[in-house]
Amino acid sequence: MFCISSFLRCAKAAIVPAVLLLSFSTSAGAQKPHILMISIDGMKPEYVTQAKEHDLKLPVLSRFLSEGTYAEGVRGVIPTVTYPSHTTMVTGVWPSEHGILANTVFDPLVEHKGEWYWYFRELKSQTLYQAADAAGLRTAAVGWPVTVGAPIDYLIAEFGQSEKTNVPQGDMVKPIDLKETIGTHVAESVEGDEKKTAWSIGIISTYNPNFVLVHLTDLDHQEHLHSPFSDEANRTIEVIDHQVGELIDAEMKQNPDAKIVIVSDHGFVRVDHKVALNAIFVKAGLIKLRPGKVNDGTSPVTSWDAEAWESGGTAAIMVHDRSDAQVMQKVAALVNQIASDPAYGVNKVISGSEVARHGGNPDAVYLIDFKPGWAAAGGWRGDPVKDAPSTGTHGYLPDHPELRSAFMVMGKGVAKGKDVGVIDMRQIAPSVAEMLSVKLPGATMKPVSYQP
Repeated sequence: MFCISSFLRCAKAAIVPAVLLLSFSTSAGAQKPHILMISIDGMKPEYVTQAKEHDLKLPVLSRFLSEGTYAEGVRGVIPTVTYPSHTTMVTGVWPSEHGILANTVFDPLVEHKGEWYWYFRELKSQTLYQAADAAGLRTAAVGWPVTVGAPIDYLIAEFGQSEKTNVPQGDMVKPIDLKETIGTHVAESVEGDEKKTAWSIGIISTYNPNFVLVHLTDLDHQEHLHSPFSDEANRTIEVIDHQVGELIDAEMKQNPDAKIVIVSDHGFVRVDHKVALNAIFVKAGLIKLRPGKVNDGTSPVTSWDAEAWESGGTAAIMVHDRSDAQVMQKVAALVNQIASDPAYGVNKVISGSEVARHGGNPDAVYLIDFKPGWAAAGGWRGDPVKDAPSTGTHGYLPDHPELRSAFMVMGKGVAKGKDVGVIDMRQIAPSVAEMLSVKLPGATMKPVSYQP
C-alpha cells in the first residue's frame, strides 16, 4: 500500500510509463500465502484448553489460546474415525459426498484383509491441495490419509501394505527421490511422528511449499492402548508439542507471515467392553463360516446376508440383498434385540435414511451407536462381549461431546485469544481455502471467523 500510494503521489508531477506501473503492481501482488496445517490424530481439544487441569506442559499448543483463534470443539462426521474425518477437513463435505466412508473398505468375505482407503482415486470431491495447485501454489503432504497417488508436489503418503497388491496403486513418494533431496537422513530405528516431523521440516526447508499437510499419529496410538489422558497419552502429547514447535519454527523461518493451522480428526473415550456384532450375526444365521480352524490367508466367511461394518464406537449394518424381505425382517428383529439388551451397551440405533441425511454411509440399513465404555470389535466366534479394560477408541456418533476434535489457527491476520465455540468440521476446508485465497466450490459452509 505504501509503495503504490507513493507512486501515485509522484504521478502528479510526472507522467509514469504504463509498463512501469504494471510492473510495480504485479510485484506488489506477487506474494503468495503459506499455510502449515498439522493434524494431531485423536487430540481432544481438552488436551490444550484444559492442559493445567491435566497437569500437561504444552508451551507450543497453549500459545494458540492466547495468540490465535481456537474452537472449544469441532463436531465431526459419521463415523468419527481418521480417514473420513481427514478427508472432510480437506474437502469441506460429508463422507457420503467425498466417498471415504470409513477407515477400512467394506470387505464382507474378507477377500482383502487389512485394506484401507489409501488411494486418492477413491475421492469424489475436490480437495484443498487440488485447489491450491490450480491457483499455482506448491503443495506438500506427509502422512496425510487418502493421498497415495494424489496430485501433490512433495508427497510422502500414508500407506500400509495389504495382501491385495504387492505394489501400491499410485505414488507413495513424489518425487521418487524426495527423501534423498531434502537432505534428511532418518535412521531406520526412528518411527512414527519423529520421522514424519523430520521429513516435513526437510521439505519445508528445501522446497518451501505454499500449503503443507502433516499428520501426526502417536497420540492416537497411545489412547487406543491406554485410554485418553492416561500417563502414556499425556507423555506423548507433550512430545508432540515439541515436534509441533519444530515444525512451526521451520515454517516461520521461511515465511514469517505464514499461518499455522492445528486440527484433529476426532476425540476419544475410554473403553472397557468390546462387542463382536458379527459373532451375533453368525449365531443368527446371517453369516456363514467355514468349519474348524481357518489358515492364514483364507477367509473364514463363505457367505453373508447381513454384516456389521465396524468403526469403533459405531457399526453400519449392511444387507447383501435389500429386496429380500425375510432377511430385512430378520435383521430388524436382531438389531432391536441387540439394542434392548444392556449387556451390549448400545446407546441408540438410527435408520439408514437418517445416517444418509447426516452425511454418513448411504448404503447402511442401520447404524448402531454404542455408549462410551463399549465399542464394536472384530471377530465371528465365541462370546460376543469381551472385556477390554482401560483401552480407548472413537468412531461414535458426533453427538457425543467426548468425540469433538480440535481447531486452532495462529499467524498474521488471525485474531488473538478468540474463542469461536463449537464449529462444524466442514467449516475447516473453506476456512483454509480463504487463507490460501483459493476457490473450493464444493465446500459450502461459512469459514470460521478467525480474523480480528
